[in-house]
Amino acid sequence: DGLLVNVLGMIPGTGTETVIVGAHRDHFGRPGGVLFPGADDNASGTAVILEVARTLTKIDVRPSQTILFISFSGEERDLLGSRLYTSRPIIPLNTTRAMINIDHAGVGNGRLTVGVTGLEKDVPLAAGKAAGIHDTLDLYGFFPGGDHVPFKEADVPTVTVVSGGVHPHFHQPTDTAETIESGVLTATARYVLAMIWQLAYGP
Repeated sequence: DGLLVNVLGMIPGTGTETVIVGAHRDHFGRPGGVLFPGADDNASGTAVILEVARTLTKIDVRPSQTILFISFSGEERDLLGSRLYTSRPIIPLNTTRAMINIDHAGVGNGRLTVGVTGLEKDVPLAAGKAAGIHDTLDLYGFFPGGDHVPFKEADVPTVTVVSGGVHPHFHQPTDTAETIESGVLTATARYVLAMIWQLAYGP
């Protein structure tokens, strides 16, 4: 299955900038015949972008900036999918206001770890307050590894959202749907939605 496919969806905005919301949907597959289900890493992030996109298409307010959802392939193979996009962007990277990346966001201690580059901290803080999770938000700078990295290298501001705490099934065959905590996933989706609202529905 050497085919690399990114899947894109767009909500057109009235302005000239774009907010990218991404998550990788690939996982380790079946090395040696052993299935690595990839529920936390990264069906969780994939579920979040699908649910957030579904929610935003149901509201009657058109965003002031275009929102581009990208389901990346090849993250587990040296970020091939996100590097493919940044090498051939469908919208110029210099008009991309920010890239929000969601990765392994389905288990943990109930806190959200958010890595921010190129944006003022008041933006992710305001999103935390709007989502009602500001007490469980841990803000950092650059978060190493993940599909946001090629965008940071291209000078696009990035926001990386990961659920806090230990991920005991990370890159293990035990990363199954039964281990996902719905409350963690819901908090992640609420936060990502609030972050998009800050970046794409404001002035």
